[in-house]
Amino acid sequence: MKKTGFLLVLMFAFSGHSQVETIAGHSFFRDQTQHPVFLENGPAICDVGFQKDSLKMSFGKKLKSHFMDQHLFEIHEGNVNLYLSPVVNFQVGTNWLDADGPTLYQNTRGIYVKGTLLKNFSFATTFVENQARFSDYENDFISSHGEFYPNASTPQQNGVVPGGGRTKPFKEGGYDYGYAIGSFLYQPIENLEIRAGNAPTFVGSGYRSLILSDNSYQAPSIDVKYTFFKKWNYRVRRTRLFNLIRKPTFSTVEAYYQPKAAAMHSLSYEVSPEISIGLFEHSVWSKGDTVTTKPHGLYYAPFPFLGLSQKDNFNLYGLNASEIIGGKVRFYQQFVFSAFQIKAMGMQLGVRLYNLIPNSLLQFEYNKVGAELYASENPTMSHTHYNLPLAHPKGQGFDELVIRANASIKRFYGESKTICYWLKNYKEQSLLPMDMNANSLDDFILHQQVEIGYRINPKINFCFFARGVYRKSNIDENQMLIHFGLSTNLFNSYNDY
Repeated sequence: MKKTGFLLVLMFAFSGHSQVETIAGHSFFRDQTQHPVFLENGPAICDVGFQKDSLKMSFGKKLKSHFMDQHLFEIHEGNVNLYLSPVVNFQVGTNWLDADGPTLYQNTRGIYVKGTLLKNFSFATTFVENQARFSDYENDFISSHGEFYPNASTPQQNGVVPGGGRTKPFKEGGYDYGYAIGSFLYQPIENLEIRAGNAPTFVGSGYRSLILSDNSYQAPSIDVKYTFFKKWNYRVRRTRLFNLIRKPTFSTVEAYYQPKAAAMHSLSYEVSPEISIGLFEHSVWSKGDTVTTKPHGLYYAPFPFLGLSQKDNFNLYGLNASEIIGGKVRFYQQFVFSAFQIKAMGMQLGVRLYNLIPNSLLQFEYNKVGAELYASENPTMSHTHYNLPLAHPKGQGFDELVIRANASIKRFYGESKTICYWLKNYKEQSLLPMDMNANSLDDFILHQQVEIGYRINPKINFCFFARGVYRKSNIDENQMLIHFGLSTNLFNSYNDY
């Protein structure tokens, strides 16, 4: 059954342009693409070594080069290019401040395939299974966003891992979960791109996005972008979302989840190669009750502001901008609102500084999110999917400071990440599809993470690493987590909420 599922994903996971990575990648790759002088053919912040003359290399050196510089399997024949790599995340850890606490671990196995066909058609797909035991603060978050069974004695079950989806219990205190991602991109003419699949999308140049991020679970979508007058592009996206709340009436073995739909429109203008600005609209549409399964007909029209026609819809509007100064600095901003009230607004200000020392990045980012920015009057229509926020993983009602610094020497790297949250009248479950009557809280959270490692293969971000996390809260117990692991870090997995 698992093999059949993977083949189906592979068949439907084709995606388009030979120079475009269609699955939202790890921050390592995003840091490269946001470099002011990003080169598509190679990493911008990692020295991967020198050019080698493969004709003069011995078999052993060729094998080493293949393992450390390429995908596990690569096929290049005519207009066909195919790449296959394993997906692994083997790590073990502990909370040093809890002498009697259990061993923490992550056991991830999967496969990643991407390729190009002809000059205008490419695809990417991955299939992953996981077993994991997380720290206390992660367990609290995962369990508090679980699925709802309204008629059950335990109404909320099976927690949800950010980016990983719904879980099932595994042994003592562990989780078992899996997911499949696939996407294709087709470019029939130079100024038209058609993308479809369930790959997450990240909007913006920051570490966070206040519009749409890869924090939530994968959602099936179709995305069309048209470029005109060379500097303008208009983008239309349609997505199927779910609230993890079982429908009260059903005729199947298990009740279906409550569906909803999302429509995104954006208009972007490249003022110059250094300055770009974009306007966004993201609307959540109802798909009706237990009988109705389709949204209103206006949902399918490729025009903005039609979401205002339905009173139950949730509508989010935003501005996204980026400016490059010289070859080393990128400033970026986002402003979003769902109503003309301070509590329904949010903003992001950030800067990326590259190569202050060779192969380095320094990033500062400030995010302010109002207490009701993503919430709808109807809780089932909030800006969420799989009970997780579609934008910032913390949800709404906070101020955040992000400071990131990383550097590499050859394949050795080090990274520091500091996250500070200021919470006032904060409700962690305020975006869930059912009212939990949770109390609001005030808190300050410090999340400090330091990681050092060796990047075995930069092409797939295959690393051996040691990581330390110190988390301080005025309400919860402090935690100091130490992890060692071996991982292909192809995608983000946020634990700094």
